[in-house]
Amino acid sequence: MKNILLCVIWLLVCGGASAQTLWQGVPAGATPAEVQALMPEARVAPGDPLSNDESVRLEIPVHELAGARFKVSFVFKADQLQRITLLADAGSADEARALGQRLTTSLRARYGLEMSTRSRGATSSLTIDRQWSFRRTSVHLQVVDETFVRLEYSGQAPPRTNRL
Repeated sequence: MKNILLCVIWLLVCGGASAQTLWQGVPAGATPAEVQALMPEARVAPGDPLSNDESVRLEIPVHELAGARFKVSFVFKADQLQRITLLADAGSADEARALGQRLTTSLRARYGLEMSTRSRGATSSLTIDRQWSFRRTSVHLQVVDETFVRLEYSGQAPPRTNRL
């Protein structure tokens, strides 16, 4: 009986450990309905008739983060959440750099030192391109086109089982 109880506990722990949270408690591999249940402010995104199998299905038009307004896009492939992208127009290169630095400080506090910093040794002082890896989640922070700040959460979705 003791062995059976230990097996059940082990299965529950392993099952819970496989859930991979990307951003704000939303797990990788979630369906659009599951994301909407977790994020009621997420709305159906306008469709792109030329899109392939991977597309933005849901978005949050405005999300406040680190003193900036971000648009949040949920990207799905075959009805499984693949990545979440936050994009903000900082208005100027200086504001984008400052926002990138605030986000870097916050991400370092949460995930530790970045595993990749392509901005080291860059000729432009405005370049920010950093990446963190935590468990099976990748976090990528970039300043794009000097005024846009992009923060992307992605990961490996766990295999889906047939649900009853």
